Amino acid sequence: MKRVYTFLALMLIFLCTACNQEKQEEKPAMLEVQLQTPDHIELNKETTLSCIVTYGGEKVNDADEVKFEVWKHGSEKHEMLTAKNDGDGKYSVKKTFTEPGTYSVISHVTARNMHNMPKKDIVVGTPSDQPQNHAEEHHGDEHHHADVMIMLHEKQFSVNKEAHLTVHITHDGQPLTKAKVHFEIWKGNSKHKFIEASEKQAGQYEATTTFQEKGTYSVKIHVETEQLHDHQVEQITVQ
Repeated sequence: MKRVYTFLALMLIFLCTACNQEKQEEKPAMLEVQLQTPDHIELNKETTLSCIVTYGGEKVNDADEVKFEVWKHGSEKHEMLTAKNDGDGKYSVKKTFTEPGTYSVISHVTARNMHNMPKKDIVVGTPSDQPQNHAEEHHGDEHHHADVMIMLHEKQFSVNKEAHLTVHITHDGQPLTKAKVHFEIWKGNSKHKFIEASEKQAGQYEATTTFQEKGTYSVKIHVETEQLHDHQVEQITVQ
């Protein structure tokens, strides 16, 4: 009987070891987004911007949110377009570009509790139509970089309740780390309030405040490093 028990114990240890090794070898599935946009787009012609979303190699047809952010280099105006689910992992929007120039497109995809946001630059119009392309423009004493992307996660909050302002910042498509970030908040002609944010993870900065009144507020997100100084204004609603 001792030999039987010993054999069973050894078998149990062997099976447990094999299972643990198998679990260790398993790689976590990743959310992959393939941004599909033309490199060159004709002026004043409707164009489809799309992306293919997969998770662990399988097409994702139930993404929580897919949006396309589009802006012209040198402009502070960013357009956020909600994508349509075309099935088979494909999400798309249609847009007509009415001004020539170089644009950036970012597809913001949230699915499977993960977020992915690939970026691509496109050229609109013929070369003769293009304005001079400056990667950096000067406005007063500030430097505004077209390759910095600032995204405020939440834009609706409740009055007299703790509000968490979270912003994701990238530079050249990569998370911008170790930046000095603060929020400038005001409502109408009221006094501006400044709140310093702290970096919680790579490229993600957070600050906490409480809104005392309902209404629409402006939030100016300031981003500074030794090499750049940028900002972006967002509108939020307090109910």
